[in-house]
Amino acid sequence: MDANDDKLAAIRRRIDAIDDKLLDLLMDRARAMADVQAAKGGAAGVLARPGREIAVLRRLLARREDPLPADLVVRLWRDVMTSFTRLQGPFAIGHLEEPTALADLARRHYGLAAPLVSVANPSTLFAKLGDGRVQLALFPSPEDSPTAWWRHLAPDQAQIVARLPVDGTESQPGALVVGRQAFEPSGEDRALVILEFAEAQSRPKIARRFAAAGLDFLHVLAEGEDRQGASALCLCAGALSPTDPRLAALAAEGGQARLAGGYALPLGLATGYTRGASGDARGKGARK
Repeated sequence: MDANDDKLAAIRRRIDAIDDKLLDLLMDRARAMADVQAAKGGAAGVLARPGREIAVLRRLLARREDPLPADLVVRLWRDVMTSFTRLQGPFAIGHLEEPTALADLARRHYGLAAPLVSVANPSTLFAKLGDGRVQLALFPSPEDSPTAWWRHLAPDQAQIVARLPVDGTESQPGALVVGRQAFEPSGEDRALVILEFAEAQSRPKIARRFAAAGLDFLHVLAEGEDRQGASALCLCAGALSPTDPRLAALAAEGGQARLAGGYALPLGLATGYTRGASGDARGKGARK
């Protein structure tokens, strides 16, 4: 064995020692999660906490140094967090059959071992979410959806809690995650508000309503209209709670306003993947 072989063998022994330490730390983390469940009195409670998860990822990425790839940090910790979430109770993810990209996003974010439930229509998916057959549900971004599924959202029933992919950008195609829990702010967030009117309102008029209520309006994501009236899903900067007085002020201008949830700003790592000119945004509220 020459000097190079000796050096390689020493490096491999060092890597083996690092792997042992990583395994020890993961086992320690699993024991800590068991302590969390014990502190809850054995009840599963809210299993997924997307706000805290992305806050953890931001903190870790801020500490990361080259040559460790940023995308590896996200994939590794996402797998760790989802795997330990499943230790606390049933954790199935529902998604619509179409677009097929929803299943890919679910697998990428929640891992290969997470149970996926595929359904044909939004009503069925909301029903499965409501009775606990799935803990989270993936829907296409409203501006890309042929149906106004977001009109089913309401506080204390179903709320948007995250946006996928977390390592992407707001301008790229993705999915919104809906859960039965309230949206948990991460520190850098968007809020979604549903406005309902007897008749459709122009977007400039909607923007003025938000300004009068003191809300940082960004744009309308999507619009819907039926026999009951018109509605618009609006995006705001920051996070809102269902009891925020600005929502009441928004409704006081005429019509109704309700919180639809929110999502943390994506990490912006996948900056090269954006919608091209041939993208198939089908909603009235295509990205701006």
